[in-house]
Amino acid sequence: MKILHIANFGFNKQGTHFYCTDRKISAGLIENGHFVYDFSFRDMARMGTVFKTKKLGAKWANKEILKIVENLRPDLVLVGHSDLMSPDVLAQIKEKYPQTKIAFWYVDPLYLEHKLGFIHDFSPYLDAIFCTTGGQFLQKLKKPHNVVAYMPNIGHKNVECLKQFDADKTEQSFIFCGIIYKEPVREKFLADLADQLKINQIQYQYYGCFGQPSVYGHQYYDVLAKTRMGLNYSRNNEVTLYSSDRIVQLTGNGLLTFSPRIPDFEKLYTAEEIVYFDDQFDLANKIKFYEEHPEQARQIAEAGWRKTQQSFGAKRITKFMLEVTFGLELSESYEWSHEVYA
Repeated sequence: MKILHIANFGFNKQGTHFYCTDRKISAGLIENGHFVYDFSFRDMARMGTVFKTKKLGAKWANKEILKIVENLRPDLVLVGHSDLMSPDVLAQIKEKYPQTKIAFWYVDPLYLEHKLGFIHDFSPYLDAIFCTTGGQFLQKLKKPHNVVAYMPNIGHKNVECLKQFDADKTEQSFIFCGIIYKEPVREKFLADLADQLKINQIQYQYYGCFGQPSVYGHQYYDVLAKTRMGLNYSRNNEVTLYSSDRIVQLTGNGLLTFSPRIPDFEKLYTAEEIVYFDDQFDLANKIKFYEEHPEQARQIAEAGWRKTQQSFGAKRITKFMLEVTFGLELSESYEWSHEVYA
């Protein structure tokens, strides 16, 4: 097929976010044999005005999409985030090219209602919606004319390419990478954890919080390449199946990954593939245990790496997305297929 993929590819980031979802989706679609035309909405919007501001240039970018559709005649228009895109563009595509399917993907949590207005505006023109949130929040997006489905966070074998479980020596035992935005619960969790790690004499490092700089691009991979264990901890860990893409970045690079008990998450990763914990004190004790038992840590880390590489690769997940969008019978038993609402 010919696929127009409209997302926020971040051309102005100079590759610092090369491991983000939009590029992995395009790569997976190409690996499945399709032609993909990428359109970076925010970057194009900035080009649409001499002031280089995306809001002022959004009108121009929306017109460019219609021109591309006219020239490309895609079988599928796939939209990721792109909150500045006009729903009228999708309406015009549906009216003029009714045979073209339109699907949408979203990797931020769905419980943040104030961020979801544009999804509801897009909804009348969408054949399929894919989100990294499951359960009741996902089901709210279901309309009579569309199908909604859960999609896991996406890895890629040429992006998640480290095997830290095989590393002979590492400079630090444990890391957490994440920014805290006025989140007292998460801040207290991480502060308490740091205190416990100091008591247990664990070499740890936080990035992006508590005054420590964030790391992106190859700097991020340099950090992963000198670390044995990492923490997957999102802003809200009580939403069905939701995690940030940190989960595939850690497991997919072979770090022993610790995660809170996210509802239904064991359907994706079992307790033999990542280490689940109850609170910051339980986590500190488990970090200490695996620091002192490296062979057990290696076994779980390798199992988690294998799960991400085999189950959550871009080629497999985009194949699932296409099967759902075009109403095809699922070609295999996907671990998350119970979260498809047709």
